[in-house]
Amino acid sequence: MLRSTGASVLRKKTRGVLGNSLRNYSSDKNLPKQADVVIIGGGVIGCSTLYHLSKRGVNAVLLEKNKLTSGTTWHTGALVWSLRPNDTDIQILQSTRTLLKNLEKETGVDPGWYQNGGIYIARTDQRLEEYKRLHTLGHFFNIESRIISPAEAQKLAPILNPKAFVGALYTPTDGFTDPTMYCSALAKGAKNNKATIIEECPVTNILVENSPDSKKITGVETAMGTIKTNVVVNAAGVWSRQIGDMCGVHLPLTPMKHAYILTNSIAEAKGSPCIRDHDGSIYIRPQGDSIMLGGYETNPEIIKDVPTDFQFSLFELDRSIFDSHWKNAVELCPSFETAGIKSDVCGPESFTPDHKPLMGEDPKCFGLYHNCGFNSLGMMFSGGAGEQMAEWIVKGRPNLPMHQYDIRRFTPVQREDRAWVIETSHESYAKTYSIVYPNDQPLAGRNHRIDAFHEVLVAAGAVMEQAAGWERPGYFVKDRTVPIRGYDWYGNYDHIDNKDKRYERELEGDLTFDFSKHHDLIKEECLAARNNVALFDLSCYTKMYLTGRDAEEAADWLFTNELDTEPGKVVYTCSLNSKGGVEADVTVTPLQEGGGTLVGPVLKGKGYYIVAGSASGFHTISHFRKEIAKKNLKAVISEITERLGILSVQGPKSGELLQSITEFPITDEKIPYGTSVIIDIAGHKCRAMRVSYIGELGYEIHIPLASCVAVYNKIMDAGRGFDMKHAGFRALESLSTEKGYHLLFHDLKMNDNPMEANLIHVCRKEGSYLGKQHVEKMKQEGVKKRRSFFTLDANVPLYGIETIWRDDEIVGYIRRAEYGFSLDCSIGIGYVEHPKNQVLTKEFLRSGKYSIEVRNKKYPATFHMKSPFDPKNLRVKGKYENAFEEQQHFED
Repeated sequence: MLRSTGASVLRKKTRGVLGNSLRNYSSDKNLPKQADVVIIGGGVIGCSTLYHLSKRGVNAVLLEKNKLTSGTTWHTGALVWSLRPNDTDIQILQSTRTLLKNLEKETGVDPGWYQNGGIYIARTDQRLEEYKRLHTLGHFFNIESRIISPAEAQKLAPILNPKAFVGALYTPTDGFTDPTMYCSALAKGAKNNKATIIEECPVTNILVENSPDSKKITGVETAMGTIKTNVVVNAAGVWSRQIGDMCGVHLPLTPMKHAYILTNSIAEAKGSPCIRDHDGSIYIRPQGDSIMLGGYETNPEIIKDVPTDFQFSLFELDRSIFDSHWKNAVELCPSFETAGIKSDVCGPESFTPDHKPLMGEDPKCFGLYHNCGFNSLGMMFSGGAGEQMAEWIVKGRPNLPMHQYDIRRFTPVQREDRAWVIETSHESYAKTYSIVYPNDQPLAGRNHRIDAFHEVLVAAGAVMEQAAGWERPGYFVKDRTVPIRGYDWYGNYDHIDNKDKRYERELEGDLTFDFSKHHDLIKEECLAARNNVALFDLSCYTKMYLTGRDAEEAADWLFTNELDTEPGKVVYTCSLNSKGGVEADVTVTPLQEGGGTLVGPVLKGKGYYIVAGSASGFHTISHFRKEIAKKNLKAVISEITERLGILSVQGPKSGELLQSITEFPITDEKIPYGTSVIIDIAGHKCRAMRVSYIGELGYEIHIPLASCVAVYNKIMDAGRGFDMKHAGFRALESLSTEKGYHLLFHDLKMNDNPMEANLIHVCRKEGSYLGKQHVEKMKQEGVKKRRSFFTLDANVPLYGIETIWRDDEIVGYIRRAEYGFSLDCSIGIGYVEHPKNQVLTKEFLRSGKYSIEVRNKKYPATFHMKSPFDPKNLRVKGKYENAFEEQQHFED
């Protein structure tokens, strides 16, 4: 049983414990009758959001049930780092540091910023390799850092024992701030811009207008009265779930106890850089001549609900939970052993299933924006998160690609399953400081959603990975099975460790920044698809119908490509946002009146069958529904993902195999590339689509749920005569990268214009569509970044976030990378930017000497405007001559 914490184990503390004082920030005692935006929560996230909205001229009101900084902000450690293992995080951190440096000049209030630098400790060589990745990515964003020896680290921080670690990463731009001073400066800046702050004003209800398809915010009820508004920002921290409940939405957020201690005086503490010891799962911050020590254990105390009157209260610290942190601190800093503990702070923090914040408009309630769930990173993300939230509200989309933060990354199935949320959030907490490997997989929350083929594929050797809660084959092993067992909570909370460790042992092969131990297995699957035939299970892909009286008008507005085509044509298209960035990419098939089956439905008017990716699926559905609602169209998006399976037969022999199991003529005349037909397989009606995400002759078979296993067995029986292989998503991603196809949220993000992404060919010239004006403008003005390909001669793996150099200048970073087994080299995809922010020309892109920096070492690279694999797209048409002809020309 998990321990649930109630009021009986609380102890009351005020901010005076941390050297802060209570102040009154309220603009006045009168509650406004109306506001453009109402922010609920006066912690650092709420204050930052208010500040940034006020700078954009928005009439915004912040409501705080007690005093500003209450909840988590007042007792936070307030560390602010410079580097994290992805591009968006780094830019968010940059925004926070910039804000902290400029606030006093703007407001006259010191935000308490102290830039003392940061040291990232590596106790192992593998951790040092991760730090080299951070150091390399930081180059593109002008983050100063360097890899240093233990002796160099000790010179910067005499408190360190150089024998306890093998190396470190030093960033002089790291630091910390004072939470109350920071919020005071934000509040002053917001009030200078006419924003309103009302303290001691608890929210009692959120008014929502219900319609058949959606909900919409209309106001906020408080103990002081009602405010009319159409936009609410949920910045309520550990109480954010309760705010969501008022609107009838579920938030995947879990409060947990998080603690740190303050030592007695330590001579070497004063002026020390902040220290983050990931391998010891601890962080260290100077506090005068004392040290603040905190960490992340595998057995945090999970809180069912934080009491409503807990604004400036703390929990009693369970010292037994903190023992491991103290032990690791003594190893790293021996002076801890004799220093002793002056005081401790144990308060509530909110955590999410993937250790990322919850931000953006809730797809279930228009006008409800979330800015919460910061996983103990709220202070360092605050400035950037508030800025992006303000852009989101004012301009419809943030400036940065915020998909990893966007609440739409979680499906309703995930959000509504409280047990799943708690389980995954626990592992998220426990692995806070784990090495971030490119192909690592979680143990918590597994087998949450499985398709009809799951059992037979596991029996066939599938090693599963998860995407949006779905289990899907990663790759296949031979002569054994690798099942996933229930979550054992790392042996905590009276749970017994799983005895069956086959899956965990299998994952160990991917815990590396070198080539995976499964490299050769994935190679076999890739080459089977390239040279013969392979079978992929794509059932996790998101499937939906667009129907209704205004379906055609909705399709014209949502999609960039031409859909006025004959029924059955499969059209690849983008859907843009209001800024012209790519919000979704899908295949759309216009339908004709069917016979009433799931793959051939009865229609009234036009209808469309749409297929999106798995990880991006609910984001895509939400985008479509929002835009349809904004246009007041009578059209409906109906998701049918769980009702249809997809088996994809790919490779030169795929047509022959498919022909052996159906009487329908599998010919270029009857089913040319980019079309679909209804066929019969073993007496089951299926939709066969001649499409490929790997660049080969291939067919996707879309199968009603009840028919899935029978059709699979028929394909497998026939496949034995063709030596067909199973293949998983690791092979699929390698093959699609090698071919040069796009992957949403990776080399295709919501701030990428189709012109920049080499997708102008799917943007029609006639008619209007969402975001078209931005595409046309870029056509006229030219692009300043361009999607490009790079191959390495050196036998070095690429995983993404490697830096792109042109001559002696940094021009980009790799967003997506794999090993291309047909090309027999690593291939990376990134966007080249002009170092002087000028329009890119053919001459600039094709000239210059390129190299890729991989973990602090540069490797010569060959630049390609298009992937060198089958640049003329012959293979998807079943033409296999000249398949590896190298591209020699610039592609517009």
